[in-house]
Amino acid sequence: MKNKNDYFKEGEISMPVFRYEAIDKNGKKTSGEADAPDQRTLRAMMKERGLIITSSSEKGGALFGGGKKAPAKGGKEPSKRGGGGSINTSSPKAKKAKKQWISRVSSKEKAIFTRQLATMISSGVSLLRSMTILSDQNENPTFKSKLEMIKNDLTGGASLSEAMAKHPKQFDKLYTSMVRAGEASGALETVLERLAVNMEKTEILKGKVKGAMMYPIIVMVVAFSITFLLLTLVVPTFTKMFTEAGMQLPGLTQAIVDLSDFLKVFWWLVMMIIAGIIIGAKKYIETDKGRRAKDKLLLKMPLIGAFIRKVAVGRFTRTMATLLESGVPILTAFDIVAETVNNTVYEEAILVAKASIKEGNTIAEPLEASGEFPTMVTQMIQIGEESGAITSMLDKVADFNEREVEEAVQALVSAMEPLAIVVMAIVVGTIVVAMFLPMFKIADIAG
Repeated sequence: MKNKNDYFKEGEISMPVFRYEAIDKNGKKTSGEADAPDQRTLRAMMKERGLIITSSSEKGGALFGGGKKAPAKGGKEPSKRGGGGSINTSSPKAKKAKKQWISRVSSKEKAIFTRQLATMISSGVSLLRSMTILSDQNENPTFKSKLEMIKNDLTGGASLSEAMAKHPKQFDKLYTSMVRAGEASGALETVLERLAVNMEKTEILKGKVKGAMMYPIIVMVVAFSITFLLLTLVVPTFTKMFTEAGMQLPGLTQAIVDLSDFLKVFWWLVMMIIAGIIIGAKKYIETDKGRRAKDKLLLKMPLIGAFIRKVAVGRFTRTMATLLESGVPILTAFDIVAETVNNTVYEEAILVAKASIKEGNTIAEPLEASGEFPTMVTQMIQIGEESGAITSMLDKVADFNEREVEEAVQALVSAMEPLAIVVMAIVVGTIVVAMFLPMFKIADIAG
């Protein structure tokens, strides 16, 4: 474990002393004093000892975290001095000022919260106490306020699923349904653990997809920027030279010159048209018809379509396995998965499968009939149904599919990188060739 010399060199700054209250993994309360440069480091040091800070203060100062503010000796507020002093960055006002720009709750934050809540409950900490600690330590003002509302509802006698259902933007139907199933079965910590694993795997997949798309996007932006600079700065120089020579320009060169003249005067119009197309496309995609058209188009695209199919099938199998393991009824699970699969084509196929199952058919039959699920997936599901191990089979299919998604990401990157470079080379090369064609004509005339 780090000691104070790891944080400060000896003799430079005096180390402040903090009073703290904490709980261990068994929920047992403890208190004491410790040297630390600041509140964040103190929490890290206590975490290494297996303790979770519930409140802390600089010795003689004001309590942080779950405790109430206590005045320093003499009844005066603690001074916010520099050097060895500590500023109360955990106070509500300081947190609000520090994180004022945050207005949404990310999936990563929800995954971390779920993991922490599962760990604390499994360690014997009461649900209300766990929510109090997590809401006090949360630095996102939006998420913090929602957690405090949930805590207040729990205090009023509501169940956790009922309290979370009031905040659908932060806790969707999948989340609340699984929590409800965990409460009904008496295994809330197990369900939260499964939910945390599911969310963490989803975040890992999102990170890989974003990483895969980052390079092609950067290349395309650079290509657009270079093209714009060539047309507005470089081409006019050649145009002036050709005009002074009184030459008749080749067709390609004349087209590039005309485009350059247009951009020099009406560049703002081009920007407005591009922005209008983007905004209009976004508005259209937000409609049911537009969303379905977009999903169908993406599924038909080479490389991208295969990748999207693997992601959708992986999300279906993983989410379905998690819901069934948590005790959610199969028809309810199909409703939830249809909402979370994030693709209208697969959403329709899942709802059709649900209607077929309601009539007494197996799960595999309607999924295979839809044509959207690979034969391997439907066969594995059929084997799981026949053997009575559908959840474990869905988990295995999800694991296999995730490996395929990783391979698809690598294949997509391998294809997109050279494609982006080729596009940039064609655009820039066309402009360069168009500018050099008249040069050859000048050389011929001079010869």
